[in-house]
Amino acid sequence: MDHTLQLILAAGDSALDERAITKLLLAIAVMLGLARVLGETCRRFGQPAVLGEILAGIILGPTVLKAITPAVYTYLFPHEAGTAAWIAEEGFITLSAALLLFVVGLEVDLSAVVRQGKAMVLVSAMGILIPFALGFGTATFFADLLGVGERAQGNLLPFQIFCGLAMSITALPVIAKILIDLNLSKSDMGVLVISSAMCNDLVGWIGFAVVLALMSSTGGGTEEAATAGASLGVTGTILATLGFLAFMLTLGRLFMHKALPYVQSRWSWPGGVISFAFVIAMACAALTEFLGIHSIFGAFIAGVAIGDSHHLRERTRDTIHQFVMNIFAPIFFASIGLTIDFREAFQLHTVAIVCAIALIGKVSGCFFGARLAKLSKREAAAVGFGMAAQGAVGIILGQLAFQAKLISEELMVAIVIMALGTSILAGPAMQRILQVKSQRKLQDFLGERHIMLDPGSTDIESLLHAMSERAVELTEIDEAAIFKEVWARESAMHTALPNGLAVPHARLDRLSKPTVIVARSSRGVDFDAPDGQLAKLIFLLLTPTDQPASQLELLALVAKTFEEADTRSRCLQVQSPTEFLAVLNLATSADHVIEHDEETLGIH
Repeated sequence: MDHTLQLILAAGDSALDERAITKLLLAIAVMLGLARVLGETCRRFGQPAVLGEILAGIILGPTVLKAITPAVYTYLFPHEAGTAAWIAEEGFITLSAALLLFVVGLEVDLSAVVRQGKAMVLVSAMGILIPFALGFGTATFFADLLGVGERAQGNLLPFQIFCGLAMSITALPVIAKILIDLNLSKSDMGVLVISSAMCNDLVGWIGFAVVLALMSSTGGGTEEAATAGASLGVTGTILATLGFLAFMLTLGRLFMHKALPYVQSRWSWPGGVISFAFVIAMACAALTEFLGIHSIFGAFIAGVAIGDSHHLRERTRDTIHQFVMNIFAPIFFASIGLTIDFREAFQLHTVAIVCAIALIGKVSGCFFGARLAKLSKREAAAVGFGMAAQGAVGIILGQLAFQAKLISEELMVAIVIMALGTSILAGPAMQRILQVKSQRKLQDFLGERHIMLDPGSTDIESLLHAMSERAVELTEIDEAAIFKEVWARESAMHTALPNGLAVPHARLDRLSKPTVIVARSSRGVDFDAPDGQLAKLIFLLLTPTDQPASQLELLALVAKTFEEADTRSRCLQVQSPTEFLAVLNLATSADHVIEHDEETLGIH
């Protein structure tokens, strides 16, 4: 548990003077500036930004800066516990961690998780159980080899549970970014991966709360700890935490859902909604800190409760995400390197063990779960590597365990390397697995009857009804059956893309070949897009159930064909379906062709 509150109380009347304030502001400026520069550099080379942000901390920490100029390091980053300057820096870093987990929680859509049903349960369960068992077992028999922390020496159970969780956690933000980059985020496989990652995150952080409760009850806190957790004991702390969790995911979630329309209608937008969300996040963070559980758990659950409401617009989510991920997240990740000497703490055998367990356990577990859910071998392998990415979430978990002295520096360094390595590997591995061979264009799926110009519908439901009726002429499948599947998929997660595009889709049992219906809406239809734009080019993608890769192909073709603003603009100005097809033929060159394996696509 973080003890910033206790240290503030112990510090009494000590206050920040002008010199300490200057050092604090300068330290934040240096950390944020270097972290953003290196983060953007890594992003430019196709690597996760968190890699550069952690590298910034390594440069500013004992690994580099202290070794070169100890005086500058000591000036910027004081490490005398209890001093006002130290408390201020630790408090800011704690706030950064809480807001970071709040954003992670916003990404968890409980409704989407529930709607995925059996497939999500199988992938998520196997993706947790197998790596957890491997991590728990390794921590049981090779605790000293991994690097057990000093506060877990007398009781290995918290360390064992943590190692299991560290091997099974999944980085939802990293996975979402990979799927977007591969044009898979709106596919059924993409939604399955996202929902499974959401479930993993939820289980993982609940499990970590139990670890913190176990530590709090076995001498983890100070004698003067100003928390309820110190007096409740392990059972009381766990029960209180579960009670908070149950309340927030039921009545608390309902309250957020009812309160958001009120806030949006009476407060400024989006500022009022953002303020409301941050107030709830900080209140929940304070409550779990008081209970003896880290503040990040309360912030995470607050994010889950607020983010599950469909009243929270995608544009508001994106504003919160941009603010936190570009200001607070870099500072938190940079802070990891400020206290660890990565040269001294690097142990090859520890890194090798952690990387092997995490990668083998996660990939094999999710692959097995996906196969049980009837996915093809290729899709199951892609799901396994995608779910293996730990990224920022794994690093946060490791850093909090290190701060709580549950793990050693050596294990912390191994977790950072493993989390970064799996994140870097996941995207290329999925791309390689799903790589295909034959060439087709979007217009290969289109004819004049497939194109609807300004059907007159102004809302999603009526538009999808109209497009489903047109699909009847081309598929001879009942309109009600088509609409039912399309609407169920749209209700699970909106299919809007940026720049005025939307890709509602469904898989149908009685469909013999992929079918595409295009609707051009000059007025636009609100699909709740991340960039707030109305959808003016809508593509209804219907694919056979036994040809799962054809859906991935169509999604990629739409994204690639309409990535240029000129193509989108020309399609909005056409006067007939013939002109629409002419625009596509003009826009589609060799660079716009997506390659696919005929056997995988079910083409015979």
